Amino acid sequence: MKRLILLSVISLIAACSTTAPPAPVAAAPAKAAPVAVSVPAPTPAKATPVAPAESPMQIFDRQRSAISDASVYFAFDNYTVTPDQVPTVEKHANLAVEFANDHLTLQGNCDERGGREYNLALGQQRAEAVKERLAMLGVPKGRIEAISFGKEKPRAICHQEKCWSQNRRVDFVDSWK
Repeated sequence: MKRLILLSVISLIAACSTTAPPAPVAAAPAKAAPVAVSVPAPTPAKATPVAPAESPMQIFDRQRSAISDASVYFAFDNYTVTPDQVPTVEKHANLAVEFANDHLTLQGNCDERGGREYNLALGQQRAEAVKERLAMLGVPKGRIEAISFGKEKPRAICHQEKCWSQNRRVDFVDSWK
């Protein structure tokens, strides 16, 4: 066996060389004794479970849940989106731009102070202000609905500024249509 390997190596070297003449090849013995070589059996690869790919709606739901409780808050008797609230609007705009099936309902809310009609109008103005900001960020207006709950849907119930500030807001309701 060693001779056979040695002869193969010499033949290979000789065949690759262009400057030296080929070396004489010795004849292999007539009957070589069989050599038992143990080859380990291949081990089966462990199947790793492959998770099914997420559908666009599943991706949308995952991304929506990450920002679902983000609201835009307003100062007393005001409907201007302040610079500190713009990142919240941008997060929702990015989701709506990425997913054409995302339809937004903007729910304008107010604190308990003021009359019913006044708060309904102020809540609507707040929702419309956020709608305009979303449109500036590329969300088609046809996919945005602005509604007002006025003071009918408080988040916090007390008669102090800490609760009132939580109630002056616009909530985002994303839906897949």
